[in-house]
Amino acid sequence: MVFSMLLSALIGSFGMLLFGGKTSMNYLKVKVSRGRKVLLIARTKFGWRTFVAKKQENTLEWKYYKKKQTTTIQEGDVTRYMRIDAVFVDADKSGSAIKIKDDTLYPSDFDPETFNNLLIRALTRPSPDGADELKKLILIAVVLGVLILIGVIAVYVKLGDLAPVVASAVI
Repeated sequence: MVFSMLLSALIGSFGMLLFGGKTSMNYLKVKVSRGRKVLLIARTKFGWRTFVAKKQENTLEWKYYKKKQTTTIQEGDVTRYMRIDAVFVDADKSGSAIKIKDDTLYPSDFDPETFNNLLIRALTRPSPDGADELKKLILIAVVLGVLILIGVIAVYVKLGDLAPVVASAVI
């Protein structure tokens, strides 16, 4: 039972990382850090991107295009977004966080519906040659085949162990 629960958790985590991309990985890094890191949502020229920032006393340290950035934060700059600590920053002016009004979860120009739609579109975009989709389908089929094979072998072994017991009970 514990093995099946662990296997289900691993398959679910693998699927989330496979289909969720960098944002899911950043979310998991922040979630696992237990408050030492913050999800940094940065406004770039091309839209919003997520980063992981290490939290110091009043600063956040993070990397943007392999350059180390430091952002100073004040009281109220860190908000709760998707059950973790998050900060909104302008990537070009990374010296301080974007101020968020009271009773709001995100800046006025951040549209969570559009951000979510962009993530969904990125995940469901068609591949021009279809080879990427075929590779994923083959990989999923092989993994499912191996799991089914393991299940059949486990049932066969269990039935083999029960056969002598059933035969002795009948006689």
